[in-house]
Amino acid sequence: MPKLILLWIALLLGVVEAQEAVIYRGFAELRQPQTLPLNEWVWEPGEALFQSLVPGTLRLIGVTEQSRRVQVAAPQNPLTAYVGKEVQFYWEGQWRKATLVSAERNLYLYEGRYLVGLPGTVAYPDPSGFSSVPGPKVVFRYQGGGAGTLAYLTRGLSWSLRYTLEDGELIGWATLTNGLGRPLRLGRTELVAGSVPLLEGGFEVPALRPETRMLQKAPAAADVSEAEFVGEAGGTYRYRLPGEVTLEPGLTELPFIRTRVQPAYLWRLQTGFSTERELAFVRGFRFAAPENLAAGVVSIREQGVFVGQAGTGDTTKGNNVILMLGPDPEGRATRQVEQQARNLFRVTTRVRNPKSYPVEVEIQEVMPQPFTLEGEGLERTPEGYRIRFTLAPGQSRSYTYTLTLQQH
Repeated sequence: MPKLILLWIALLLGVVEAQEAVIYRGFAELRQPQTLPLNEWVWEPGEALFQSLVPGTLRLIGVTEQSRRVQVAAPQNPLTAYVGKEVQFYWEGQWRKATLVSAERNLYLYEGRYLVGLPGTVAYPDPSGFSSVPGPKVVFRYQGGGAGTLAYLTRGLSWSLRYTLEDGELIGWATLTNGLGRPLRLGRTELVAGSVPLLEGGFEVPALRPETRMLQKAPAAADVSEAEFVGEAGGTYRYRLPGEVTLEPGLTELPFIRTRVQPAYLWRLQTGFSTERELAFVRGFRFAAPENLAAGVVSIREQGVFVGQAGTGDTTKGNNVILMLGPDPEGRATRQVEQQARNLFRVTTRVRNPKSYPVEVEIQEVMPQPFTLEGEGLERTPEGYRIRFTLAPGQSRSYTYTLTLQQH
């Protein structure tokens, strides 16, 4: 008999199963399987979820909808329940009594005088006026019943990605943010990387209280399993999380990727033409993406030392990931500039690697238009030239070009 009762309740209220989730940067699509009663079903999403819904994305799949009614209780002044009643307030060392005359005006009668508000601490005779307001409801009316799916977009669930690159090992962790104020049990879960515009915003999601923000305990080493790349769709990369995931309110971190790469140390110089005798490089790292990598922030460590953070965009397998970190005190190019005529310059640039490891050098120079340029080993561009080479420890390299600025 108890099993029959539970089955009947499930038919009336809908079976709560693990939801399917496709989580984007800044929002998510949730799909909740339901066993729908005949003709009408009431959904109570809760205040946080209701406010986070993206307009126009709510769907009840599996039945033919006829109408919906959204019920949102108007905010009430809790003082309304105490109009005409005596309240107490503590002022100047003793409790005193006053009668609430108007809740809208916050008007009280005290010793034959009307006061707007009361000083000190106010005590009410019972908590009836402060009872919770009924939450929002959506009443679906449709033909039939049975198996169905409730689907919607919400801004209350999103994800981001953080990597660590240390001595050639790239480790990524996905941070899932649940701002819906209650736990979510997710079955099939995909994370989507790429640019996915969302034009309508819905309501602003209430900020989480500090005590509700939490970081989930990382799984034991034997249980760690990374996300699986499942393909590209419409310019996005899609990754599937293994097994079921339970997201408590706040933040949950899950392993995303662990792989080896071959980072090269990089000096980069992008500059306009000048007669300066010394030019400074910007330092960074470059490596080929071992698979389709989602965008994220990379923390870089070398030989046990944290050397900086840099952002990377979504990168196709085999393409370069370039992480620029700022100036290198040793990264300098010296130049000898010989002005042979008013508009004719002969420039020799020398770069030396003082480090104990190789350095990839990349120089791009933009010239004043119009111009002509002569020099060996340079990759000509419409704006100027580009040159790339690698220096072994202690190695130097020089190159020379002649620049003619065409006179008007």
